[in-house]
Amino acid sequence: MNLLFVHDGPIYYDQNGNYYEYAYHGLYERYSYLGEHIYFLMRTSPIEANTNNTILTNKVKVISVPNINGISLYLKNIMEAKKIIKRAVGQADILVARGGSYSAIAIEYAKKNHISYIFECVGCSWDAFWNHSLKGKIVAPYLFLRDKRLVKNSPYVCYVTNEFLQRRYPTTGKSVSCSNVFITPVENSVLERRIEKIHTLKKTQKIVIGTAAAIDVKYKGQEYVIKAVKKLTNKGFDLEYRMAGGNQHHSNYLFELAKSLGVSDRVKYVGSLNQDEMREFYDSLDIYIQPSKQEGLPRAVIEAMSRGIPVAGSDIAGIPELLQKQFLFRKGNVNEIARILEFMMNADLSDVARENFIKAKQYEIDVITKRRNSFYDVFLRENII
Repeated sequence: MNLLFVHDGPIYYDQNGNYYEYAYHGLYERYSYLGEHIYFLMRTSPIEANTNNTILTNKVKVISVPNINGISLYLKNIMEAKKIIKRAVGQADILVARGGSYSAIAIEYAKKNHISYIFECVGCSWDAFWNHSLKGKIVAPYLFLRDKRLVKNSPYVCYVTNEFLQRRYPTTGKSVSCSNVFITPVENSVLERRIEKIHTLKKTQKIVIGTAAAIDVKYKGQEYVIKAVKKLTNKGFDLEYRMAGGNQHHSNYLFELAKSLGVSDRVKYVGSLNQDEMREFYDSLDIYIQPSKQEGLPRAVIEAMSRGIPVAGSDIAGIPELLQKQFLFRKGNVNEIARILEFMMNADLSDVARENFIKAKQYEIDVITKRRNSFYDVFLRENII
């Protein structure tokens, strides 16, 4: 059985021909439940070899498609892209489409060839493009309606949220709420150490806040935290903001912003971290914050919760499904971010740490895998077996 996974990407590769998992980790294990031979179809982008990130297994074959994002690229590459997608879909037994322009094309070919498919609804195109740029605002209504139609007419849909995406993109097909995020089980000693850290934290100590997200896209919202750091330092708070994530050379605006506000010494970039380093990163924090303007269900929030960290986040997408209401702020609202952080820095958050730790267990790999595979069993029974 050949399974074709389609997404806009990009997926990154180095000069040695290695592809890196980044946002696609664990997908081979997931999709091998459905098919023996796994193919990823998406646009590709070169990077330097990076030992901090996991290399995609060579059991997955990557099919590169030319970029069609943007009017000029679309006009230049659409015919070649359609040719590649048509050929790949024609050789597949199962299609898994994770939204985007390539998926919309692939689904049309799948329907013509009577190929069974699953749609993965992992984010909102309206939020993604409306918060991207002026050009994004122009195309956001069209893409929103396109994706709304695709999800509605898909016979099988995997949602990564419990409520948000289901409300915005309802389907007439069969569906499952199954997070795209999963974590390995965490020992209770992690929570015990976190609570001890909260109890021993003195008001005179430096408070460490952190965000783990790509820093080359503005919709992740780190700039608003930097502005809040300025407000809080003006009030006499001693704090440091640490950012983990790739592509530093694309994000000079964050460092220029910190410099212009006079808080360069309080904003630290720790780079792209591997799994073990990420655990150390989370454990070094006193507060985690997810200031995104668009998301699906953010992996980093769940990972931070699994380490018992008190978490604040914007009130968008799936984030309110994870966090306590008092720690949610309107996207881009610097005053609300500063107010919530000030409250968190002055409060005993032991109960919050416990609540987050317990909530994160709902996303442990065994729980998520069992739910997803039950859905896959229905798909296979009705279409393949």
